[in-house]
Amino acid sequence: WTDFTNCSDNGEDCRQSRCCKHDGQTCFEKNEYWAACNQTCTSGGSGTHAWSCEELGPKAPEACTWEGTNCATSKCCRRTGFKCFQRDEFWASCSDSCATLVKLGGSWTCKELGGSQGEHSVMPVSKEDAAGTKLFCFTVVTPMGVVAPGVVVGYEQPLQDAVKAKGLGVFACDASAVYNGTRVQKGGWKSVVNTDIFIKIWNQVKSDGQYANYDWTVKVDADAVFFPDRLKAHLTGLRPPANTPVYLHNINFRFGFMGALEVLSKGAVDAFIENIFECSNHLGHNGGEDYFTMQCLDAVGVGHMTDNALLNDKYTQSDGWNLFDVDPCVEDTAVAFHPYKAINSWMGCYDVAMRKAKPRDFIGCAAKWFPDEACSLSSTKHHQ
Repeated sequence: WTDFTNCSDNGEDCRQSRCCKHDGQTCFEKNEYWAACNQTCTSGGSGTHAWSCEELGPKAPEACTWEGTNCATSKCCRRTGFKCFQRDEFWASCSDSCATLVKLGGSWTCKELGGSQGEHSVMPVSKEDAAGTKLFCFTVVTPMGVVAPGVVVGYEQPLQDAVKAKGLGVFACDASAVYNGTRVQKGGWKSVVNTDIFIKIWNQVKSDGQYANYDWTVKVDADAVFFPDRLKAHLTGLRPPANTPVYLHNINFRFGFMGALEVLSKGAVDAFIENIFECSNHLGHNGGEDYFTMQCLDAVGVGHMTDNALLNDKYTQSDGWNLFDVDPCVEDTAVAFHPYKAINSWMGCYDVAMRKAKPRDFIGCAAKWFPDEACSLSSTKHHQ
């Protein structure tokens, strides 16, 4: 029998404890000098990235439960913010409040047996034990996607064709793919109801299997100006532990994770894909995929690291910003800029970011959402 409460945390060397604190994790050996907790381990590699993946101890139990299942033993809920409420000595269930359970019927003591496992952060490790920076990047083109007034339906395909022709964006990653989505519906807060689409897309990622050959999988919106080399520099600075499920919080806004740039380690993708349908059943899929993705990753025990300089997104601004404004692209630390829905504005942002042009060199639109010739999808007009 193992007392898992005294076991190792994420990012710690577990050679001595030989067990892991977080549910579903095992202490895997890298070499005689290091071992780490993870849900999965891929043996092989070379040099400082070689892992033996020998299991040094027992797997920590899958402690936390979803709502609708008995949490009387685990006393822990997968869903962030939920608590385990007792009905009687034999049954308890997870919910946001006991009043919700009482409405379903039966007599409840409503005693709180425990809370949610919640999200947890992952600590950086030494340079030698950090994950690599090889990137598999993908984007999704939705031919009939929801667009703002003044933006042509179907703009994503010609935009991606232009980006691919120059080898930019996701096409500058170590490997890349473009997947086709379907029509989406409008949602709240400048978002679209696109979770169902991305559940299908992530399963396509699994079927393709490319992601398994790379350290990180990066989902990039079609209208995001993305710089893979900058992301690699950020990852080097973050020093996330190798062979550990981790994803990156990318912006200091709302819940800290916006879908224009989603960065997941291989282990995080494994855990996410394995649990995506269960997450869908419990978390729902009527809103934006970024919030769903974050909730699911947290629920299945994937930790996060935070780098608020990753994404510059105009959707964080108050009303009145210009869709074709390239001024934000002067920020030299940002990995991605969003949104740029026209070929000329995407390329204009890229040129500004690369110091090939200044913002004043780009012809933008006079008002939000109302395109002139310079903002049309086919225009290549610029200042001389």
